[in-house]
Amino acid sequence: MSTASLQQRYTVALDALVAQIKEDRSILAAILCGSLSHDTVWARSDIDLVLVTIDDKKVDASDIALYAGGVNVHALLMPRAKFRETVEGSVTNSFTHSFLAKGRLLYTHDPSIEQLCGHLSAIGDRDTQFQLLGCGVGALACIHKAHKWFVTRADLLHLDARAELDLVEERIELLERRLSAARVLRPDGPSSNAVVLGSHVVLEDLDDGARQEFTLVSSAESNPAEGRLSQESPVGRAIAGHRRGDVVDAHAPHRIRHLRIAEIGVTRQAA
Repeated sequence: MSTASLQQRYTVALDALVAQIKEDRSILAAILCGSLSHDTVWARSDIDLVLVTIDDKKVDASDIALYAGGVNVHALLMPRAKFRETVEGSVTNSFTHSFLAKGRLLYTHDPSIEQLCGHLSAIGDRDTQFQLLGCGVGALACIHKAHKWFVTRADLLHLDARAELDLVEERIELLERRLSAARVLRPDGPSSNAVVLGSHVVLEDLDDGARQEFTLVSSAESNPAEGRLSQESPVGRAIAGHRRGDVVDAHAPHRIRHLRIAEIGVTRQAA
């Protein structure tokens, strides 16, 4: 049987069943849920109905199995008060919320039930309370810590200033380490004969003949777009210590570059 034929068969069975249920005034509303309400039915599908009944303290929510037009029907009986409690307390994206929100109100004798069904697209009251409670609990630790610092140090502005000062001190320490490791390069020294930090180098790619010119610098000063190549780069490591005319292999990410050191100079600092 085709999908369209199955859909028609289930729809006819549902319409016949709802026509009978409407005659029972103790059933205030019928809500179609499950595949028939929002999806595609198949040969073994059943019909899911939520039947909202009048309030009766002696009758609890329950479910019953029905058979209509050759189709199995699962009906959930829910008193009006219980239905209201379920809708207002349903947690968004929970099974109950999704089950009802995707459903379709078939009929109702009570306008308040129609309003409740419309509220399913919004966050339930209880869900809102849970979310607020969760946010509040999550903030408690931060509030406690802030209060402790305020009491022990007496000035919240002091905390911001202290944090900024710590960053400055870390920066100073980093610069001091770099300065202590720095060397002055002289044009007439041996550094002009071999590639070292600060050397101005012209390389020739032996594969395609392209020439590249740059200054070898530390990783902190590296900027290939401005002609400053890091000594930690594959090319930087390959040419370090070599002399003019030497051929080196630089292991690039996708290939090995065969390079010849065409020229070596030393960068002069402006006076």
